[in-house]
Amino acid sequence: MKASACLFFLAAATAWGVGVGDTYQQVLSEMGKPAGSIVAGSLTVLNYPGLTIRLKDGIVVSAKAVAATQAPTPPPPAGAPALGSPAAVLNTVARQVNAAVRRVAAIVNQPITRLPRTPEMKIESFGPGWFHPGATRPDFNHVDVTMSQELPYSKFEYVSSDLNPGEAFLGAELEFNSMTKYFYTDRTIPKKRLTMDEMLEINRLYRVIGLSEQQLLQLGFTGAMP
Repeated sequence: MKASACLFFLAAATAWGVGVGDTYQQVLSEMGKPAGSIVAGSLTVLNYPGLTIRLKDGIVVSAKAVAATQAPTPPPPAGAPALGSPAAVLNTVARQVNAAVRRVAAIVNQPITRLPRTPEMKIESFGPGWFHPGATRPDFNHVDVTMSQELPYSKFEYVSSDLNPGEAFLGAELEFNSMTKYFYTDRTIPKKRLTMDEMLEINRLYRVIGLSEQQLLQLGFTGAMP
């Protein structure tokens, strides 16, 4: 029995590259810095992932393989749907579509330059207001907002409207896009001209919204879509 136990220990130690009789420096050279260590008088214990090494007076006296422990998965909050359940999947998809909608709105409604109107400015006035009422809901699965971008203000240095009698805006900085108008939050001011990268990002986010809507319908969601 003692012989078999000894043989088992030698095999395990050899597999790790550490053997009885090795010095502390040899262990460090072979295994690197330990994850943790304990020193008690002449005894030193080095802890490595899956292995505990004991040394006495700087010499290895044992090397024991240990099973790795896995932290238990914390329970879900009280009242939360079980992981993998239809309700949990629905919540995940809903969060995904809401995040995409918020990101689109942030891109579309970026701040623009607002200047105080002065007598020397040559200002082209638009109106009534900047936009007609209503907005077309985009076909999120197919629309390409790069194709619907309009630049009616770009030929004027300054523009304004009856909604902004004391202000002027830089015409070259502005755009109108019927396929992002759905996300305009403040229609009392014109909208920033988007770069190609920003429009491509909106296209990507629209696909996320479109796919998420399909998933929500398949999961039986009957509430209002974005």
